[in-house]
Amino acid sequence: MTLKATLLFILSFSSFTVFSQLDDYEYTGVIKLNDSAFISYKLAFEELDGKIQGYSMSDLGGKHETKSNIKGTYDSDKKEFSFAEYDIIYTKSPLGEIDMCLVNFSTRMRNLEKNKAFSGDFKGLYPDKTACLDGMLIMAASERVQERIAKLDERIQKSKKLSQEVKDKISAKRSVDTLTMSVVRKDENLNIFAKSKELTISIYDSGKVDNDRINLYVDDKLILENYAITREKKNIPVTIINNTAVVRVEAVNEGTSSPNTVKVEVKDGPSLITTRTSLKTGEKAALTLVKQ
Repeated sequence: MTLKATLLFILSFSSFTVFSQLDDYEYTGVIKLNDSAFISYKLAFEELDGKIQGYSMSDLGGKHETKSNIKGTYDSDKKEFSFAEYDIIYTKSPLGEIDMCLVNFSTRMRNLEKNKAFSGDFKGLYPDKTACLDGMLIMAASERVQERIAKLDERIQKSKKLSQEVKDKISAKRSVDTLTMSVVRKDENLNIFAKSKELTISIYDSGKVDNDRINLYVDDKLILENYAITREKKNIPVTIINNTAVVRVEAVNEGTSSPNTVKVEVKDGPSLITTRTSLKTGEKAALTLVKQ
């Protein structure tokens, strides 16, 4: 197995992590489909008086990355934990390919606060409750995950078979970090399902300000030209007409530090969706706002 293949294997099967503070929980693991395919999967939720509310993310960092709302219950007397996806927040899948197959999961769990791992079969159901694709959910904690990542990075950096450029590209820590936020890259489109017709797009630089400049279009109309990204948020109101509105970001340059990166927030009523573009000069990425 090559070093890169080893890295991908470790990220897919070994880098599970869980954090819990009070009634907040976050798990990362994988979905195993019946055809033996594996898809990365994340759960983040709050529990209050036995009620579960939060979100899931599948195919993190992949071309079909999807974020959905979840709700469920935890019965401390019966030791039962269950949740169901019920609404897609956004997806990178083309609109015509979205089949809305939602995860419905239930398992025995002795203590939600002390739980470090769980797995079990899930049912895939369409919104009308008809069956779709079933599989297995594997979620586990690994308090040593950061140590594993550090050791893997050390092994990569010490390798004499790899150039520094390759070492940088397959950094384990950087690969894990990219899973914390949806990143929209060259020619990618993120479909965001909106509750309101009136939304606000905010763009800014959340990292080092390095003179990244962009052109911003809304439905092919140029809204910002050669705009320099700063830490201060630039708010752009957007109205969805005819059910969709397309926001397109085009990189004019790459600033002093490649690539051109822009933090993009979509305010949809009380909901806030955060993403980031990562582009080279002349490349474009889009967000399609879809009125539900």
